[in-house]
Amino acid sequence: MYNFWKKISYLGIAQDQDFRLERRIILSNRFALLIVFVTLIFLVAFLFRPNASIIPLIGMLLVAGSIWFFNSLELTGLSRFITCLIPGVGLFILNISQKFGDPSAIDILHYATPRMIIVGSAALPFAMFTAAEKRLMIGAVSVIILLGFGYNIIHEVLGVDVESLKINNKYYGIITEDVAVLTIIILAACGFLFSMGDQYDRKAKRLLDEALQQTESLRKNEESLRKTLSELEDARKKDDARSWVAKGVAELSTVLQAADNDVNIYETWLSAVIKYLKVNQGGLFLVEERDNKTALQLVASYAFERKKFLQKTIIPGEGLVGQAYIEKHAIYLKRVPKDYIQITSGLGDAPPHVLLVLPIKTTQSIEAVLEIASFHELEDHHRELLEKLGETLASFISNHKINQRTKKLLQQAQTMSEELRSNEEEMRQNLEELTATQEALARKEREYQQRIADLEEALTISRTEAVA
Repeated sequence: MYNFWKKISYLGIAQDQDFRLERRIILSNRFALLIVFVTLIFLVAFLFRPNASIIPLIGMLLVAGSIWFFNSLELTGLSRFITCLIPGVGLFILNISQKFGDPSAIDILHYATPRMIIVGSAALPFAMFTAAEKRLMIGAVSVIILLGFGYNIIHEVLGVDVESLKINNKYYGIITEDVAVLTIIILAACGFLFSMGDQYDRKAKRLLDEALQQTESLRKNEESLRKTLSELEDARKKDDARSWVAKGVAELSTVLQAADNDVNIYETWLSAVIKYLKVNQGGLFLVEERDNKTALQLVASYAFERKKFLQKTIIPGEGLVGQAYIEKHAIYLKRVPKDYIQITSGLGDAPPHVLLVLPIKTTQSIEAVLEIASFHELEDHHRELLEKLGETLASFISNHKINQRTKKLLQQAQTMSEELRSNEEEMRQNLEELTATQEALARKEREYQQRIADLEEALTISRTEAVA
C-alpha cells in the first residue's frame, strides 16, 4: 500500500526539478487520490439511494484520473489546473443533478450552501501554483469565482432556480451577501498566505542554492583530492614498476655473470626469468649457422608439456618463433590457439591466455628468440623487463659466441704450435743427422784426397826411379 501511495505521489516528477514545483505536483497527485477515495464512498452510498444519479460521480473519477495521466505526460500545469477546478465544478454538477432528481426535498440550505463551498475552493489554486505560474493561478481562481457568482444565472438557464423549485427565499439575499464577504476574505487570506509562502519558498530556495553550491564545491574538492590521490597512486605504481624492473635486471643479469658452465647456463637463466615474472612456460631458441644456413635451436625450456617431444630446431619463417625472427619484432597474442601449447599441472591442462615471442637482439643482429606463455596478461613493465633482459642476454650470447670462436681459434693455434714444434724438432734432428753425414763425407773426402796425394807422390817417385 505504501509503495502504491509513493508511486502515485511521484507521478510527473522529473530529475533536477525545482523543489517548489515538485511539492505542488505531489500535492496534486495526492489530492486526486483523495478525490477518488471520497467519490467512491459517495458512489457506494448513492447506489442505495432512490433516484440518485451516479453519472456525475463516474465523471469525477475520470477527471481525477486525468490528473495522473497528464502528470505522467509531464503536463503538470494542466493537471494542477484541473485539480483546482474539480471541487467547485464537481460539487456544482452534483448539486444540480440532485435538484433534477428529487426537487421536493430541496430547501434553501441545500440550494445555497454548495455555493459557499464552491467559492471556498478558490483557495486551492493558491496552494497548487508557484509565483512563476500566476497566470494559471489567476485563471483557476477566476473560473471558480465566476462559477460562484454565476450560480443563480446557471441555475435559471437550466430551469432549477429558486422559483421553479418553490423554495422559500426569505434569507437568500443575506446568503448572497455572505458569499460576497466570504469571497473577499478567502481571496485576501489566500493572497496573504501565498505571499508568505512565496517568501518562505524564496528563502528556502536561496538556502538550498547555497547548500548546493557548497555541496558542489565540496564535490569538486573531493574530485580534485581523488584525482590527486589517483595521480599519486599512479606515480607510486610507476615507481614500483621501475623498481621492480631495475631489481629484475640486476638479479637476473647476475645469473649470466655467475654461470659456471655452458651446459645449464640458459636453463638457469630461463628458469629464473619465469619465476621472477610469475608466468607459466618459456622457451629459448638460439640462432646458429649450419652449413651456411640459419637455424633456431632450442637450448632451454621451462615447464613445456612433453618436453622431450618439443621441436628442437626451427628454420626462419616457421611458426611464431621463426616469424618473429624474420620480422625482428615481438609478437604478443591475447588469444592463443587451443592446439598451440598446453599448460599442464597436477590438476589438468589448459591453453595459456597470452603468448609473447620476443627476438633477443643487439644493434647489429638477432641472437635468439624467447617464447613466454602465461595465464595472465603481461603488463607494460613485464615487457620492459624482458626487453632489457633481452639486451643483456643478446650481449652475453654475442660475447659467448666470440669467446667460443676465440677459444676454438686458440685451441687450433695451440695445436698448430705443437705441430710446428714437433716439426721443428724433427727438422733439427734431420739437420744434425745431415751435419754428421756432411762431416763424415768431408772426413772421407780428406782421407781420399790424402790417399790420392800419397798415390801421386808414390807414382812420381816410381817414375823418377824408372827414368834413373
